[in-house]
Amino acid sequence: MKKLFAMALAVIMVVSMATVASAESTTTLTTEVPAATYTLNIPASQEIPFGATKTDIGNITVTDASGFAAGKNLAVTVEYDAFTAEGISTQIPYTLSLYAEGSSMTNNSYHPATMELPTGTTVTFKGKDDGTLYEKIKLNTSYTQGSNTLDIPVTCVYFNANSEDWGKALAGEYTTTITFTCEVVVE
Repeated sequence: MKKLFAMALAVIMVVSMATVASAESTTTLTTEVPAATYTLNIPASQEIPFGATKTDIGNITVTDASGFAAGKNLAVTVEYDAFTAEGISTQIPYTLSLYAEGSSMTNNSYHPATMELPTGTTVTFKGKDDGTLYEKIKLNTSYTQGSNTLDIPVTCVYFNANSEDWGKALAGEYTTTITFTCEVVVE
């Protein structure tokens, strides 16, 4: 009986060792990156006065951003077409532009910056280390004291049209739509 018992213990030890020897030799770690969130604020619908050559229509900003970081940005593509009217052959072309105004800390002078915004242009809201985005698009401008440059936040979007194009338009009610398409991108 002792021999049988010793033999059974030996078999149990071998089986238990085999189990340990066949255990996996890797560790798997997992994580889930939450989706970046934000609120894009765009200019409100409005009426452009007949003949206007330059009109401030508002600004493009981002609020309530989370899930971003330096190098993870929000790209916004702006698309639009000329004013058109149903049943009328003429159009009123226009462009958009960004405007920023800032000042130098060294001489308190203002350094405006502008950027044309042709249809299909993409502007970028940069991610920050705290997981948010800069709320305004920043334009780069240089000033005359040294080679310093300023990144100035955009303060408004301008509608721009030529007076000749207004004059060529036949009477009617014209409309246009500006479309803003967003995409989270990595630099």
